[in-house]
This record gives sequence, C-alpha cells and structure tokens, in this order.
Amino acid sequence: MLNLHSRLLLLTPVVIALLSLLPQHCPAAGHLSVTADEMKVALKTDRDEEDGFIEDVVDRVTNDNRPTAEQLPAAMVEGTFQWARRKPQHRFQYFKRGLTLRAAKIGVAL
Repeated sequence: MLNLHSRLLLLTPVVIALLSLLPQHCPAAGHLSVTADEMKVALKTDRDEEDGFIEDVVDRVTNDNRPTAEQLPAAMVEGTFQWARRKPQHRFQYFKRGLTLRAAKIGVAL
C-alpha cells in the first residue's frame, strides 16, 4: 500500500492537467471571497504549519506592500481552493500542492 506522499506524487501529472484549466487572473486581484479562517475549516487544517501556509497565501493576495514577485492572483487561490475543498480527503495537501505548482508557473515560489 502506498503512503500519502507516494499517492500524491503519482497524482501530480493529473493535478497539473486539471489545474491548468482553472482561471489564472482576476480583475479584483486583491480580493478573496473567503477568509483565512474559512479556508482552514474547509480544508481541514490540523497543524500550525498548515494554518501558517494559508495565512501566508491570503497575505500574498491581499497585501499590496509585498513585492510583485511574491503576490498571487485571487482567482488562482480561489480556483485552487474550490477545487481542493471538493476532495474527499487530504484537502489541505491538495490545496498546497496544487497552488504551489500553479504559482511556480507564474514565477512565484511558495
């Protein structure tokens, strides 16, 4: 039986293909329709590191004082969040992996 890490690695090509179909840009670039706390509940975070990742992501969308190379489009975060929250298990892991891959495509390292 494969562990979680191995299963996620096997799913990576599928995840990349599906994520490429999600919108990349949003006219209201600094606005999210959900709060960090709502994301934590929906993605079922259970560790401080996971909560910190979500808080950093929200800050990358809403904080205009961050360097442009660190900012994320709201639509990218929203789309990845909506996709990950529909997963039956390991929602946060899907969100983190998916967003990390999508952000890398636009030159943002998470």
